[in-house]
Amino acid sequence: MKYKLCISLVMGLLTAFPLWALKPEKEYKITPDEYGIDYEKVTIDTEDGMKLRGWIYKPREASSKIIVMSHSGEGNMADLIELATNFVTLGYYVITYDYRGYGESSDFKINTNFYTYAQFEKDLNGVMDYVKKYYSRTRTVHMWGVGMGAGLSLAVAANRQEVSAVISDSPYATLEGVKANIQKASGKELLLPLGYNKVAIEPQYALTEKGNNLTSILFISGEADDTYTLKDVKSLAKLKKNTNIYTVKGGTYKTNFTTDKAKYFEEIKKFTK
Repeated sequence: MKYKLCISLVMGLLTAFPLWALKPEKEYKITPDEYGIDYEKVTIDTEDGMKLRGWIYKPREASSKIIVMSHSGEGNMADLIELATNFVTLGYYVITYDYRGYGESSDFKINTNFYTYAQFEKDLNGVMDYVKKYYSRTRTVHMWGVGMGAGLSLAVAANRQEVSAVISDSPYATLEGVKANIQKASGKELLLPLGYNKVAIEPQYALTEKGNNLTSILFISGEADDTYTLKDVKSLAKLKKNTNIYTVKGGTYKTNFTTDKAKYFEEIKKFTK
């Protein structure tokens, strides 16, 4: 009986703590073609010489809309296949990509005690440069991200004049802020980059100083998330006009989509009309 109780306590502790930060996977568990999805593999160059793997999903008919999706740094872009196909049904070209050190992107040594790397900003800007070069006819450029990718997408979008809207699922406001949240929730102290440009990486500074190009932002926040808190999301929403918050009851950044998939995309569909 005591043994079973101990096992239950251990499992409870393991499941109580969310998984944060960088957990790269090099192999794809599945690829879009296994679902019969029309997509294209592309190689995307960054300004510092890295090569990123990207997947481009294509709508059935030519479209003037494209969306760039950034994952949380846990796993790789194969985890976004279902989400990507939902955006395709809304008439978007969709680009997913892997940061350096993930999937088939260039090798990069990742210390999993880090929350993020400043170099990931170069990766996302490399993707946006690719969009600007090869999809110059698209009149509507949007971005979506989750967790670490949500905060990064907000900051990069504020610095890119071609981006008009962002869907931000569980963003950080500042790196020090999310580090403090994680330490409070788990006792784990993560490492952060040093010497980075706050306006380039942190949404709080990017949206304060830039971002006049953004006509609308949809924030998605999990009611039960103690890493990307509703309080932090509300603080970001106050920095710009035309922002909306969709709060997922009982959700966290890992479950906001799966809690109610129909509702999740109902909110996105309304936002993107």
